[in-house]
Amino acid sequence: MPRLILFDLDNTLCDHATSRSLRVRHAFAPFFANETDLGQAVQEAVTRSMEGTTHFPGILEQYGADANAAEAARERYVSDRYRGLELYSDALHTIEKVKQVASIGMITNGPTDIQQPKIDLLQIEHLFPFILISESVGIWKPDPAIFHMALEKAGIAAEDAIYVGDSPVADVPGAKAAGMRSVWINCAGINWPGDEPPDIEIRDLNELLLSLGLAP
Repeated sequence: MPRLILFDLDNTLCDHATSRSLRVRHAFAPFFANETDLGQAVQEAVTRSMEGTTHFPGILEQYGADANAAEAARERYVSDRYRGLELYSDALHTIEKVKQVASIGMITNGPTDIQQPKIDLLQIEHLFPFILISESVGIWKPDPAIFHMALEKAGIAAEDAIYVGDSPVADVPGAKAAGMRSVWINCAGINWPGDEPPDIEIRDLNELLLSLGLAP
């Protein structure tokens, strides 16, 4: 049993992917009369990038929208940033279960003015002894330094810690570089797209509990 379990936030504890799709749909909807075209444009937007709005003009232009429409869509998206954002149904239960047997913490990439309101909305800050937001500490995953910072805060060695995250780019290689075991949460059920695979692969947080020998 690890002494420290560190969690990612987006697409690990909360469903950022679904929220992103809902926000893009809300942003694009006024500029489409055809539901099929709207659905295709939303899918293209979220497939091309799970963050940001810089690709909105190019996508909307394909469907006859002008630069003014693209700017209006961007404004609608930014003003509605947290539409549909919710914790996964097993997130709170998992956090409470692992807290009974190990220390916990969170490391999340992103701007502080986006990630902190997200944490506040989800009402989870009080559950974690510490939360490291990349912009706030000046280090971004997969830099192992942010993982080392978390280990130092917890006072626990890397070999006694695991990191749970969804990103094959930021989470798994970063944790491994820091000397921790990595747990890849693969909600989409895709094949591992990276180089060195994770130590453990799970489909949801209930499987994390099972991998730790805890009852879901």
